[in-house]
Amino acid sequence: MAQPNCSAASTGFTPINDLGKGVFTNAWNVTWQGGLYPNGSNYLPSAHKSAGIQMASQVQYLDAKGNQDAVTGKIVWLSIGMSNGTQETQQFIPIANALAQKNPKLTLVDGAQGGQTAGIITTSFNSNYLTFWNTVNTRLSNSGVTANQVQVIWVKEADVAGGAPIKNYYDSLVVRFKRITHEIKTRFPNVRLCYLSSRISARYATSTLNPEPYSYYTGWAIKKVIEDQINGDPQLAYSGPNAKSPWLSWGIYMWTDGSTPQITNPNIFWNCSTDFQNDGTHPSTTGAKKVGNLLLSFFSNDSTSASWFTGNLSTITAQTASANYITIYPLPAKDHITIQLAKEIKNGHLYFNDVFGRTIFKLEKLNGQQFNIEKTHLPCGIYFMQLSSGDKHYLTQKIIIE
Repeated sequence: MAQPNCSAASTGFTPINDLGKGVFTNAWNVTWQGGLYPNGSNYLPSAHKSAGIQMASQVQYLDAKGNQDAVTGKIVWLSIGMSNGTQETQQFIPIANALAQKNPKLTLVDGAQGGQTAGIITTSFNSNYLTFWNTVNTRLSNSGVTANQVQVIWVKEADVAGGAPIKNYYDSLVVRFKRITHEIKTRFPNVRLCYLSSRISARYATSTLNPEPYSYYTGWAIKKVIEDQINGDPQLAYSGPNAKSPWLSWGIYMWTDGSTPQITNPNIFWNCSTDFQNDGTHPSTTGAKKVGNLLLSFFSNDSTSASWFTGNLSTITAQTASANYITIYPLPAKDHITIQLAKEIKNGHLYFNDVFGRTIFKLEKLNGQQFNIEKTHLPCGIYFMQLSSGDKHYLTQKIIIE
């Protein structure tokens, strides 16, 4: 039986996030600047981040027809992609569902499917095109939800390389990623957010399916599409009457040179003997679980996802708002808000962020106590209240202060 090529030499490539403001000269002698986002940065530009947080604030509990229903409505997170995508989603979903802080009204659905490349799912005359999208709808139905309830998408896609010229592979993948956003916007009318992730390493691959350097260039194609949206490409408009795409950002950049960890994110590295199947291209169960945990960390903590992933979107309008770890009263407030933390909260941090992600007020190093917040510190408005301690996230709660 074939085994991954664990003796494969280094690719010589640097992860895009580790490049930062450095540059990479591609196979056709064009220089690209690193960084996941424009100007060599690994952080969302402020305007695009604010737009993403606004989109996140519009995520609501929806019924099967797409109408708001705070009682029985749901939020649907859906994966779209190929074999690696479904293998990793199948590990992510049980890990996420086991999280005590996960939003109980959030339904996670695996729409990714083996062998379904970017070319297949965006080419309507391809015989497998309708099969893919019909299977997505079937999986939604089997999960008790509809396309109208899908508001968040995770995309992990690639194409079969087969020895194609690198430039042709990259150029076609950029076009197909954009077409995927159009398919998503058309098929899921209430979609708000779309997160894209790169391939894991293919340094140890033993087939022509998607070896290096194609896997590496997949990340550059994603970077290009996200930058095009940030720079105002009308084909990627995400708001207004001519919207053709959801709002886009990186989900996780998962490529690194095999077992060599990223400098920027040392948790990302891929061991040949444990993280891959025999072809060196698909993740083993261990490798897929590693991705699942990375996804859990991302969606639990990112400023555009924590509110709907771990939070309860129900607006607090009762006199007392209570979670397992915190009690707030009275709401709506007139002069001040009283907050009571559970005794088990040690060295807690409480942040009140506005819909643009800006921290309006914060309290730190809290230890199971009661205290008041004056309205002079927290004016009327919508806030996302986040309670954490160290690496543990307890709660993200949307509140309205009148």
